[in-house]
Amino acid sequence: MAYNFRNRNLLNTRGAYLGSSGSDSESQDDSDPDFLTPSRTPRRSTQNNTARAGGASSIRNLSGKRARGNGEEHRRGLRERHRRRRRFSQVPQAQISRRTVLSWLIGSGVIEEKEVVWYVAAQSGNILGEGKVNREGILCSCCSGQLTVEEFEVHSGLKTRKPYQHINLAGSQVSLLDCQTEAWEDKEEEERRTFNNIQPASKAVDRNDDACMVCADGGDLICCERCPSTFHPRCIFMEIIPQGDWLCPYCICKYCGNGNGNGLLMQCGGEPLDLMNPPVAFCGSSCRKIYEGLHNLLGSQNELHDGLTWTLLQRTDEPFTGSYEEEEYKRIQCNSKIAVAWLVMNECFLSTVDRHTRANIVQSIVYNRGSYVTRINYSGFYTAILEKNDEIISVASIRVHGKSLAEMPFIGTRGEYRRLGMAYVLENCIESILCSLKVEKLVIPSVSQLTGMWIDKYFFSRVQEERLVKELSLYNTVMFPSSVVRLHKNLAMLPDLNLSPQENEGHF
Repeated sequence: MAYNFRNRNLLNTRGAYLGSSGSDSESQDDSDPDFLTPSRTPRRSTQNNTARAGGASSIRNLSGKRARGNGEEHRRGLRERHRRRRRFSQVPQAQISRRTVLSWLIGSGVIEEKEVVWYVAAQSGNILGEGKVNREGILCSCCSGQLTVEEFEVHSGLKTRKPYQHINLAGSQVSLLDCQTEAWEDKEEEERRTFNNIQPASKAVDRNDDACMVCADGGDLICCERCPSTFHPRCIFMEIIPQGDWLCPYCICKYCGNGNGNGLLMQCGGEPLDLMNPPVAFCGSSCRKIYEGLHNLLGSQNELHDGLTWTLLQRTDEPFTGSYEEEEYKRIQCNSKIAVAWLVMNECFLSTVDRHTRANIVQSIVYNRGSYVTRINYSGFYTAILEKNDEIISVASIRVHGKSLAEMPFIGTRGEYRRLGMAYVLENCIESILCSLKVEKLVIPSVSQLTGMWIDKYFFSRVQEERLVKELSLYNTVMFPSSVVRLHKNLAMLPDLNLSPQENEGHF
């Protein structure tokens, strides 16, 4: 039978992707009536009362116990007592000038500004250093020096590369690492990373998405029979409307054109096109190498010039084992820095809300939130950050779609560091890892005012060639309004990471 279009011209006319005046708190009356977000079971809040108490002897005794029995149950009890004893409120994030893990903990109300901290030796329980936390770092009691968390550890005479694990709050005997876990488990933080659980309403007749997968607009759409995805025929260069059932480009093999599942990819010799949801088994070696290469980079701080470092992050929901070994420590740091990276991105971009599902796009990308709706499934995104003195100053989001291309929909730098070449440095780092993984192209969006800069200083080109336009239509890349210019760059050679920011003045 002939395929029937769905016409959504009259729905969802409010909102925009860039420069939107909309926000997460806006009414959802104009969202898709056939789709909804299932209600969640409310969590009980914890009451904070009574004053904190404690002393050096209790820290030493506690450290001794932890050296003998370093279990998650013991630390969970400490965190719970700390939570009950807290009597201070959150500090508005807008009042915090530096974006560090420590300032995030203060802003979250998990630790109090000017709270006394001790650096405690793991085995002996001896207090090797004392200071007070503030929004800038830790003010050392012995020399009145303002130090970062890592500098405070070195100043205390050790270098374990896990300073958050050994710096304890003097009053509650809780480590900064446990404070990070507590802040990550906070209800408000949990809401930011929750699965974009957009599902068809139980009585909905039309269970497909409300916007085209390629241009993110409504209108006359053709629907996939297997997944919720919809498309404008012109966006996928469809000249003849198919008769009967139709499968979208994401539900068929890109090599043999068949739609019976990933098994055919093995038989026809193709490789999975998308790394949005990492498969358990890979059809070819290139995708496996790309995924493993990115995974191996996660959480590792890479030193650059002038005190700069860059790190690749991705949120993980793996349960904590309580061992606080190297991998678990790294995961906690990754999650914490993801939370800080979101604060930076939120400063750099106006609210970008999907006008059909009301999902916050930038937030969903930074937290790599998944969804049953393919168009807003951002589970494959990584976040690259540039830091100086523990502060995250520039953030970029990237997603790799196999060996053919990667996308970088957002890159932003904090206001005081703009026009100093910081975004240039971070973009070079991203290009470096993509080149090393043999990814061929990088695709970005650009507002018209910045297009010239991307072309002249970053050597991007407009996506104009029909072959490339058709190729990109097969990938689930983040889409923007038609006023946004799509650019691409062939990744032929590794960039020079030794260039200092001063050599790149004028870049945002």
